[in-house]
Amino acid sequence: MPSDRHIELTHLATRWISNRAFKSCILPECGSVGYIADLVALAGMQSIYHERYAKYSGLETQSMSSRLKNDYEKFEGDDRWEYVIHGDIDRWYVCVFETKISRSDFLSTFGDKDSRHAKARIEPCGTAHWVVAEKGVCKPDELPDFWGLLEPYGTGLTEKKMPRLNILPEQTIHSIAFDMLWLEKNCRRSYFEQMIDMAKTVEEVHSAVVMQKPAKEILQLSEIAVKACRGFVS
Repeated sequence: MPSDRHIELTHLATRWISNRAFKSCILPECGSVGYIADLVALAGMQSIYHERYAKYSGLETQSMSSRLKNDYEKFEGDDRWEYVIHGDIDRWYVCVFETKISRSDFLSTFGDKDSRHAKARIEPCGTAHWVVAEKGVCKPDELPDFWGLLEPYGTGLTEKKMPRLNILPEQTIHSIAFDMLWLEKNCRRSYFEQMIDMAKTVEEVHSAVVMQKPAKEILQLSEIAVKACRGFVS
């Protein structure tokens, strides 16, 4: 089982990527990318972040325009026009996160390049990848260029290293998206469902206070609520 701090950092990563996307599907301990990552997010990135990561990676963001077909005389009305996509990379990212709370934890995954864990992570499997680590657990230059680095800062995370984006084929993104949405619908609990459960624990504390339950019971409910809220709130 992951430690409380591991869970907290993963929750922080959930909030971090959610704040940079206009729409997302986020699953913990997800194997849709070929191995079980601590967190995978299918994220429609906001323009400011999409442009920033694309520029850092030497890529152009995709855009769409319309033009007359070469043989437009054969058609009538709107059929004379065709859509053209410009640029390299779309705003829909498959984001992969690995959470590391100790140096030994980091080395067990990224240190031994002959281990199956390292081999699975030495090549990109998503669009963007981040290690979420305690300060001092690893250095940016210890990571491949497609892995970024996030560290705790205040009540959130700060990006110490940006990842170079990997362009996934459109059919690969569709396949991962289908798998994640199916899992969320049929087998797995999403972070949004966990947030609903979090709200219920807070409501139970409130009800206990209103009903003037014994202090010991209120304290027990409060501890459950605090644990459920870790990483989601500041």
